[in-house]
Amino acid sequence: MVRDLRIAGNHALSSSDIKKQIATSSTGWWPMATKRYFDDAIWDADLRRIVRFYESHGYYQVRIARSNVTPRPRDGVALEVEVDEGQPTRVRAVDVTGLEGLPEVDRRAALEKPAVTAGQPFTERGWSSLKGGLHDRLHNRGYAEVAVDGQALVDTATREASLDVAVRPGLRYRFGDIQIDTGGGKAISPDWIREAVRLAIAPDQVFSGDALVEAQRRLIGMGVLGAVRVEPGTPDASTMRVPVKVTTSEAPLHTLSFGGGLRIDQIRNEGRFIAEWSNRNFLGGMRRLTLHGEAGWAFLPSLYDFVRSSSQTRNGPIARARGEFEQPRLFGHASLRELTQLELEHTLEQTYDATAARLGNGIVWKPLSSLEIHPSYHVEVDRLTGPPGAGVLVAPLTLGCTTMTQSCVVWLSYLEEIVTWDRRDNPLEPRRGYYASLSLQQGGGPLGGNFNYVRVLPELRGYLTFGEEGGLTLASRVRFGELLPSSGNPDDSAVVTRFYSGGAFSMRGFNEQRLSPLLLTSLPPTLANPNPTPFTLPIGGDGLFEGSVEARYALTSHLDLALFMDVGQVTRGAFEADTFAHMMFAVGVGLRYRTAIGPIRVDFARRLPFGTPPQLFVVDATGRILEQPYPIDDSCFGVGGSHVATVVPDNLCVLHISIGEAF
Repeated sequence: MVRDLRIAGNHALSSSDIKKQIATSSTGWWPMATKRYFDDAIWDADLRRIVRFYESHGYYQVRIARSNVTPRPRDGVALEVEVDEGQPTRVRAVDVTGLEGLPEVDRRAALEKPAVTAGQPFTERGWSSLKGGLHDRLHNRGYAEVAVDGQALVDTATREASLDVAVRPGLRYRFGDIQIDTGGGKAISPDWIREAVRLAIAPDQVFSGDALVEAQRRLIGMGVLGAVRVEPGTPDASTMRVPVKVTTSEAPLHTLSFGGGLRIDQIRNEGRFIAEWSNRNFLGGMRRLTLHGEAGWAFLPSLYDFVRSSSQTRNGPIARARGEFEQPRLFGHASLRELTQLELEHTLEQTYDATAARLGNGIVWKPLSSLEIHPSYHVEVDRLTGPPGAGVLVAPLTLGCTTMTQSCVVWLSYLEEIVTWDRRDNPLEPRRGYYASLSLQQGGGPLGGNFNYVRVLPELRGYLTFGEEGGLTLASRVRFGELLPSSGNPDDSAVVTRFYSGGAFSMRGFNEQRLSPLLLTSLPPTLANPNPTPFTLPIGGDGLFEGSVEARYALTSHLDLALFMDVGQVTRGAFEADTFAHMMFAVGVGLRYRTAIGPIRVDFARRLPFGTPPQLFVVDATGRILEQPYPIDDSCFGVGGSHVATVVPDNLCVLHISIGEAF
């Protein structure tokens, strides 16, 4: 059994990268780890693999300086290999021929940003990227039959490499006919498929591999095709045209699915049962009708407190029913669709109970598969009831009610415009690309409703992956929000439109919605409890800033380690420039286990002693709103710290368990 495996003398290549190239591995230290046994023949082959791995990175003078197999009592061996790397080979010159007859613009495009230049270390990966980049750039400029060959002449004595690349561009082609094979499907008309392809490939357009990819994304985005393949046909030199071959199969047009959800954190526990039915060809014409339902029970702050019969515990049913109807090919345009949504919901939040009805109708325009513009009109009615202790004097803060009652109905009528630009490689587990969005709302005025306001919420995310096998991903996000009541009064806003931060998908140094202006209140006194313990409720704010930087490293094929730093703040009024000096920071570590439905995520976060904690307000007997200072619980789940008494129970540490990446 292999008890230990060590690699020494390596500087250019890491031990972990080398171990990935060989068959021998050590037995894990953890209980019930898979036993890894030693084989002389395999080990000898592994030593040759190490040499070959170095050669692929330009180290042609590499040699195995020493290899030891040491017995380990009782049933194991320890392996050690020492590498003498030598010096790397560098590129002396790069000579590209065959481009002389091309137009100047095509020649410059082909040679733009080469993967290898003179003076760089020579690697087989870089050599392959140099040829592949030349091929792809010319292929995307209409040269459908381009071929790139070459030879790398390596002088191991001088450690220099001369790269000779020969390009045969061939003719410049344009797209021809679209040939469609639906695989026998009858529900989806070939004309509709052709319309979607034409959004990416116009008649007589210059041939481009990127256009083929865009056409395939368009077809997948239709949502009614189970398999899609868009590829070039055989080029016709006589017409200088390349046909487009489209092969599709229809997805099931009717689906019924069931599931469930569980949420456990320090301020809310809930369980849900979920069901969804979808008809992707409702009344024909690819109209889609989706019915979604959820039912469950919520405990605030936790089931444990409910069992203990804590006086501040609330619990009750939660439910949501949503119907969604899509009309594709609106006005005969394949890039337009009409979307109508109706939703009914009953929920328990920290600050209120709500029963809501929402109706929205709008148009979705997709000029590109990655760009979506969605203008819409919405009507929303919310019946809000404050929890015990949130009396009539605090209703404007806790509920956004215009009258001082513990229960009220809020009516919103607003226009919304959402623009999204999504260039991520995978929405569930993004590793490369970027995502940008902008949401604008204009409520009240001539549209009616209880509140007149403008709401702005832009967001930007970016992803970079490093390493030959993409083992390290750096991800970042920034989000900024402003809610601007027309009256200028920050409290003249509906609580359902205000901003909150904190939670597994937000600023992870706080629990759900706890990065927010807070209201101090208490239960009404009784004979049994004449001095009830005060507690705090998040009331939301009109200004928001959130930012995150996260490094995700693949430990195994299914397990990732993440290190992150989050920053955020929510302000009662509009966000101002000096608010950046009051930002809250948190650092943390997390694990992600990859599954088919996205990563199961565990994050531990600790707040840093910087910034200004959420504002705490009280309402006196006359209805005046006063800010009250308070000490911070500087413990970590009650451990350590000064154990100071405070009315705000949020400590510096938070644990989140969720499904899906934070962003």
